[in-house]
Amino acid sequence: MRRPRLTYANVVSSIALFIALGGTGYAVTKLPRNSVGNRQLKANAVTSGKIRRGAVQSSDLAPTARSASRGPRGPEGPVGAAGPTGPSETIQVKHPEAVLIPVEAGGTVTLAAVAMPAGSWLFNAQTRIVYAGTGTSEFFDCFLSAGTPERLGEGTLNVGEAPAGDVAGSVPTQIAATFAAPTQVTYVCTHPTAVAGTPRAERTWLIATRVGSLEDR
Repeated sequence: MRRPRLTYANVVSSIALFIALGGTGYAVTKLPRNSVGNRQLKANAVTSGKIRRGAVQSSDLAPTARSASRGPRGPEGPVGAAGPTGPSETIQVKHPEAVLIPVEAGGTVTLAAVAMPAGSWLFNAQTRIVYAGTGTSEFFDCFLSAGTPERLGEGTLNVGEAPAGDVAGSVPTQIAATFAAPTQVTYVCTHPTAVAGTPRAERTWLIATRVGSLEDR
């Protein structure tokens, strides 16, 4: 059997075929950067095995996928510790017995006294004045004092030109005050002019409630 003769034409054709095949392989394995996009990918072309572990973040998922991947709600945690108690405190003083009020002009009597701690306080006080009317108009002033001439709060009772016989009326007083240091607060009643009869104060009470802060407007 005769061997095929190696001719120039055979060599050139073989080299051309090798170059052609090698060029096609290069085009397939060496794609330019950013040359493959959404249009070049076939449906379901990217599988789990093709994704680098940890490359997909929750923000890359659709909202429905994120909600579907959420696990069941865990058990409720223990109740936290209670916070500190707010600034609330109430001090109450009661004097139901009658206290006589001096009859001379400027006659004054202290109905209640209480040592107040520093802080902001709301005061409510009330007493009942009983007076034997003589037909003349009389005024009784009841107020709170913190040891200074300035009155913290004041209530006034005008018994009017009452006829003879006992006349009674309540004198309410309300005020808010702030003390930078412990302060003695008194509840006092007085009248500017001399009165007849025997005026008296009875059913006296004073309530002080601590508040967080006071704001003057």
